[in-house]
Amino acid sequence: MQLMINIFKLKSLISKPKVKIISAYDDRFSKIGKISEASIKNYANHFKFDHEIYKINKFKERPPAWYKIKVLIENLKNNNYDYIVWVDSDAFFCRYENIIDYVDRNKNLSLVFHNVFSQKGNKETYFNNVIYAPNTGFMVFKSCDWSRSFLELIWSQKKFINHPNWDNAAVYSILGYNSEIKKKIKNRFNKKFFDKIDKLPLIWNSIPNRNYFSPSNENITLFEFDPVVIHLAGMRRKNRLKFIKLFKKNFI
Repeated sequence: MQLMINIFKLKSLISKPKVKIISAYDDRFSKIGKISEASIKNYANHFKFDHEIYKINKFKERPPAWYKIKVLIENLKNNNYDYIVWVDSDAFFCRYENIIDYVDRNKNLSLVFHNVFSQKGNKETYFNNVIYAPNTGFMVFKSCDWSRSFLELIWSQKKFINHPNWDNAAVYSILGYNSEIKKKIKNRFNKKFFDKIDKLPLIWNSIPNRNYFSPSNENITLFEFDPVVIHLAGMRRKNRLKFIKLFKKNFI
């Protein structure tokens, strides 16, 4: 792994790709979103990446979570950058590691996969209720036709517009995580897509237990020690704010 990272670092020194980081939040999420925005700005400025934070004000066609697919499509259509990085507005950079040093240039999408509890008690996994699945809270898209087509396909999945997991449900469906969408349907993983997806180390999407302040009997952790990105996915808003108050000093 270390050798691979060193090879990527050498490539990044030879030719520095043009990178833009984007995120978005609405007024209801502004307390958390503004802290994430400051973290993104510091990180982007350190590596001389461009960045843009969108305010979701007039997006009425779908629930706000879908907005990221819309702006990712728009940014990739412009074709002004080699890579577009998406960061959820409840995610925060904690230290300076160049994401491009971790990206496989031969892949088109890089993101973190987690071992998570299956929504359907999936019987195909090595534990009865665990599945290895992608998290879309931090994603790196190469600017190419594949990325644009993949995002357009996600957007076209209208049956998931009001699904509890919104765009993430659409991604699961496209990739073949059928057991997470409907009961008693076998997973049929789509090799055509997986061949172009790179799995990032957990430090790029480290998620504390959603019941951080009231530990339950959950025995799977999505948290990685010394993360680059900490992501408060699944937490209630009041617990996110409490967590931020306690650990904001660790954000850049």
